Order: sequence, then structure tokens, then C-alpha cells
Amino acid sequence: MWDKLTNQTDIAEMHKIGMNTVRIGEFFWDKLEPQEDHYNMEYLVNLLSQLKEHGLQVILGIPSPTPPRWFTLHYPESRIVNLRGETEEHGSRQHVCTNNLNYRRKAYQLARKIARVAKDFDNIIAIQIDNEFKCHVDQCFCESCQRLWPQWLKEKYQTIERLNTVWGTNLWSERYPDFQSVVMPTKTPFTHNSGLVNAFRTFTADTLNDFAAGLAQTLIAETNIPITHNTSLNFNLMNYELFNQLDLVGFDTYPMYDQYWNFPINLDLWRNLKDTDEVLLLETGASHVGYIGNYVTPHPKGFLQTEVFLGLAAGLKSFLFWPYRAQPAGVEQTHGAIVTQTGTPDLGYDDVLAGQKLVQKFKQKLDNTVVKKSKITLVYSDNAKREMHVETGGIYEYRNTITQFYKALVSRGVSVELIPDNVDFQNFNCVLIPYIRDVNSQLLARMKSFISAGGQLVVGPLTGDRTVEMTWIRGHNGLGELGQWLGIKNVVQYLSEEKRTRAKVKVDQSIDEFGGLVTMFNTDNTMKHVETIHTVAADRSIIYQRGNLTYLGGMPKDSLNSPLWDKLVDEIIKPCDEDCTYIEINWGIFKYRRESEDEIQFYLANMSVDRVEYELHQAGYGEDDDVINPGKHSLNGFECKLIRIKKVR
Repeated sequence: MWDKLTNQTDIAEMHKIGMNTVRIGEFFWDKLEPQEDHYNMEYLVNLLSQLKEHGLQVILGIPSPTPPRWFTLHYPESRIVNLRGETEEHGSRQHVCTNNLNYRRKAYQLARKIARVAKDFDNIIAIQIDNEFKCHVDQCFCESCQRLWPQWLKEKYQTIERLNTVWGTNLWSERYPDFQSVVMPTKTPFTHNSGLVNAFRTFTADTLNDFAAGLAQTLIAETNIPITHNTSLNFNLMNYELFNQLDLVGFDTYPMYDQYWNFPINLDLWRNLKDTDEVLLLETGASHVGYIGNYVTPHPKGFLQTEVFLGLAAGLKSFLFWPYRAQPAGVEQTHGAIVTQTGTPDLGYDDVLAGQKLVQKFKQKLDNTVVKKSKITLVYSDNAKREMHVETGGIYEYRNTITQFYKALVSRGVSVELIPDNVDFQNFNCVLIPYIRDVNSQLLARMKSFISAGGQLVVGPLTGDRTVEMTWIRGHNGLGELGQWLGIKNVVQYLSEEKRTRAKVKVDQSIDEFGGLVTMFNTDNTMKHVETIHTVAADRSIIYQRGNLTYLGGMPKDSLNSPLWDKLVDEIIKPCDEDCTYIEINWGIFKYRRESEDEIQFYLANMSVDRVEYELHQAGYGEDDDVINPGKHSLNGFECKLIRIKKVR
């Protein structure tokens, strides 16, 4: 959208302040194809040439999320149809259904044209397909989806009899005579069958990956430049399957400074999605996000440096800001940038420069070390996210729920990895598996194998209480094969909220209250010094423990101040943390560990505004070889510190 002179000015300034990579192109379809089948690559060639002249590397976007106006005029049926049957109008982005064949044809044609330009520029280090899949839209009910839906169902279920059986359509006379007659979950007087809703959300994510595969294959046919995408924790995707067909994992995140844990949770997840060290942060804010419908408070000075410091330590290969120059028009005019609309320093400018200095300061130490990941892991599941969207109970949303679980760990000084639900557990000492409603036979087998090998396993809440179709587990115990393995019976669930129904446990002399949907059961294996106080489900327990296996029937209402979680972490989880031999941290501080042949390095950053203590158990050295003695130390708000400990040979 900027003129040639502005582009030249910005590129020169980027180079001057030490930037080495620019991300461009995900929205300028109309620039490259102003009329259908009339391509003009001159703008792209000139821009790439300018960037190359200044020594800047490029991550080049495929602008499929913004089909031009001529496209929606020529193909009006391509537009998204929402849950209420309304056709979404042109004028934003992602307004076209990725299942529409005309859209796919034109997007693939454009990708091919871009790839043929890109292969002549050796400064292009990656190609990004689309932009934040499913950021603004999720399910679509257009004609293209209507045609694909019964085909997808037939491939998944094989026979209509099987679909009817697993969905339980004998209830409410919902039985379907054939796949063509299966409705899409549009508006209905009450609520659709959970099997139908879950299947359609899976259909949405699955067919999106099919579109992404087409883009990737088009690019692969023309160039060997690595391919990535900028995903997020917020969207209905199958991330593992998506990135399995791409070369590099990329993500976007815009954490608020007063919810700082939302930055490291992204680091801890995306670096474990694919078996590679190449993880790219493709978008974050220099000071704040915003659009014309939402004003956001900027970060305090210094906060950005904690993100840069921790990101580098965790293994990021890029740390990119959006945008460089603030938008003078359109929707995102209030979004913070590096420079303002007029080119003067924006609020985040000084912190960006400070981040650049950090990169240079620690580059040699980072280059000479490798990431050493935590031995404690939390299982994250896109399937569980979809399933929780189906059964919310009016209280659940997976992103918030899994974040609360994550906070219960990191607030107690535990560093934790997040891994997909189909990854082997053998590299970990402790595995936590909450909110995985459907425990299939493969997952259960990995759980059993992990326990047999001596691993510490914490399962639940809500894990194993539904089938893959989001129906109640049939059988005598209510948790299926998982329940049989545990040896529990008489499972019941209820909402633990009001005083009369609240679930409580007595931990030593403290009382802990549980909130949300709780699972209660009969068992002879209860956690030592933990007693369930009965208010509704008489004679049942909410905690199960046998050897190295613990099952949690619920989550405390206040997990940050929960005596049960204190006990779980102290007795079960922290003993599995290899870092505790050297250092223990408190809430607000995050750490990442790297190693060389000679030393262990801990990169610490206090992401909170308050002074926070940490305790060092062995003597160490700072970045300038200054001695750091064992004992208690502290970091001020937004302070970063490197602690080096010599290896004993």
C-alpha cells in the first residue's frame, strides 16, 4: 500500500537499525493480479530487489486470505456462509471459503506465479502460505461445503449404520437414511447432536489442511524454498497435520504484559510441534495490538526485552514484529508499530532497538549452546480443543482451560514442555494429560508403557470421559478402558459451583474447593493425606493415586493458591525436574536451559512488574564471569539474567 519512496525509506531504516529479515506479501493479491488472469509481478520483483540490495532476508507470503474484489464479483458463490445462513460480504479478509474450487484454482495459480519469481531471489529464506488460518472464520455452510460434507462423512464412517450407531441418532428420531441426508449443524431450535457438531468441526479443520496441501505442493513443484505458516493457539486447526506437510513451524502471538504467561506458553508448545529446531516467531507487537474496534494498553518499557531474551533462549530462529510502519487507513490503524504512520518512532521503537542489542550481546553464547528441554511435559491437543467447543457447559474454552493448568505448574517454578497428543513420552520423566476427553487405544498404550518404564503420570481432569464422537463412555465404570486400567467404578459427573454442590478435598489440614465439571468415582487407591469431603456424590473420591499414576477428577477453583496443587508439585512433579538441582524460581520468573560441552546456562527473565526471588543451589557465573554465590537472589521487574554453571567432569 506504500509508494516506492516510502518503501525505500523504510527499507533503508530497517537496515540501519540492524534488522536482517522482512516479512511481506500475505495480503497484496490485488497488486499482483489486478484483473483476472492478468498478472503483474513487477511490483514484487522491484520490492524483492530493493530488499536484496540492502542485505535483507525475506519471508514471502502467499496472499490467499485476501481475494480481490474482481474475484468475489466473478464468483459470488465462493463467499463464506455463516451459522445463521448469512453470506459474508467482501471487504475484510478470509471472506472466501477454502473449499470453493474456483478459489483454490486461482490461489494455486497465484502461488505458482509467485514461486517462479521467488526462486530467482536467494535472499528469500521461507515462503509463508496464507495468514493465520481460521483467524476470523471457522465453520462455513456454503454450497461447496454442502457438496463435500457427505463425501467426507462416507470416507470417515464407511457406512451410514456406523455413523448412526456412534452418534446415537436413535435418540430424538435423528437417524439418517444415507450420507446425503446428514445435515450441517446450522441453526436449530435447541442443540445439535454432539457427534454431528464434533464431526463438522473436524471436517472444517481437515478440509482446510487439504487446501494448505495444495498450496504447498504448488510451491514445491516450482522451488525448494522452505515453506511455513503463521499459526496461533486461538484457531480451529489440526496443527500437527498442517505442519507435517510444511518445512518450518511458524506462529504469531500478541501477549498482554499483565498476562505475560501467554508468551512462554507459545514457546513451550510450538517448539515441540515438529522434530526440528527451526521455529519462527512470525508476528508479535512492538508495543500493543489494536484495531478500530478495540484499543489496547501498550506494554511498559522493558517488557519486550523479556520476550526477546526468553525467545532466543528457547530456540526461536526469528523474532519478527508486525507492522514495521503503522497503518494509516483500514481496520488496524490503532495497532502499535515500530514507526508511526509518518515514519517517526512509535511507542515500541526504543524497546525494539534494545531487543536488537540483546540479540547481538548473546549471539555467540547462543550459537555455542543447544537447547536442553524440560523433562516435564503437558499434553496439548487440537482435538481436545474442538471437543471442548462442542461441550462447553457454558463455562469451558480450551485455550483458557489449558492455560490455567499451565499456570498451576509454572507459578510453582516448574518449567514444562507442551507436546501434541500423538508424541512419544519416552523423553520425559513426568507427563500430564488433562482434558483429553477421548483416550484412544494408542494413547492408552503409551500411557501404560510410560508407567512401566517408571515415568510419573498425572491424568485428568475430564480425561477419558467421552468417546471420539463426544458421547458418554459405555461400560460399567464410565471411563472406558482407562477406567478399567485404573480399577475405578461408579463414575458420576456434576457441576461443582454452588455451596451445596461444591466438591472439596482436605489436604492435610487445608480445604481445597473444586470448580467446573467434576468426575467422582469409587476407588481403593486414594492419595495419601488427601480426603474427599462429600457434598453430593457420597462415598466417592475425586483423587486417585496408585504408584506413579495419579488421576485428577477436577480442577481447584483457585489453582494458583491450591493446597492440593502444592502437594502435587512438591511430591510428584518437582522431583522429576532436573533443573531443581541447580536453581528454583518463583512466579513471575521464566527460565530456559541451554548447554555446551563445558557449562549449563540458565536464561532467566522476570516478566512481571514486581521484584521476584529465585534460589541458586550451586555457584555460578554471570555473562561477564562475575561470581554468583549459592543462595537467594532476586530480579527486578522485566530484568533478564544469564547464569552459567560449570559442568563437573
